[in-house]
Amino acid sequence: MSGRRKPNPLLRRGQRLVGRCGCVLHAAVAGCRRTLVGLLRHFWPNKPVVIIDGRRRQARRLRDGLGRAARGYANALGVELPSNLVVVAQRVVHEAGQLNGLFQAFQGEDGMQRHVILLALSVNGRQVSEDELLAALRAGLTRALEDVIGKAVRSVPIDLEVPRAKAGAPIAEFRPNGHTPPAEPERSAIPIQRIEDQRVS
Repeated sequence: MSGRRKPNPLLRRGQRLVGRCGCVLHAAVAGCRRTLVGLLRHFWPNKPVVIIDGRRRQARRLRDGLGRAARGYANALGVELPSNLVVVAQRVVHEAGQLNGLFQAFQGEDGMQRHVILLALSVNGRQVSEDELLAALRAGLTRALEDVIGKAVRSVPIDLEVPRAKAGAPIAEFRPNGHTPPAEPERSAIPIQRIEDQRVS
């Protein structure tokens, strides 16, 4: 009957050493990966995919402008843009009528969310200005960033009504320091007969 072999202590030490080295190497690789991802995010932040339906020159200008506006808005809020964000500027946007824009969020089976912001280049036959496009874009971005910045806890509309001058209304004169100048004394007209009497004398 053959007896069992005694385990080699050198082999055990070698196995332990390899295991420890593997753990250290794994931690070092993970740390390098985190550092690399941080550097990439710092120097190359997430850029949304921007699709423009239009002429080449207009599309290039709008693509650059909308991309800069999206990144600037996210930076101002201190967050990053979602990695799966698509901005589409197309001729019209329909959703029970023509809209300036539409935000859509999709969630796949993998649990990853994808965001789409549709912007209308025209509404009811009227060409939309770039300022209106930017306003609609920021409204959509606010929805896309809700998971990071949270929902609004207070929303107060600000409506500043500027009174318009009525047609035919007298033009107000500028009064320095708000003071009204004193009225000048009325000059009485000199009768013609008196002027002629002075000439004769």
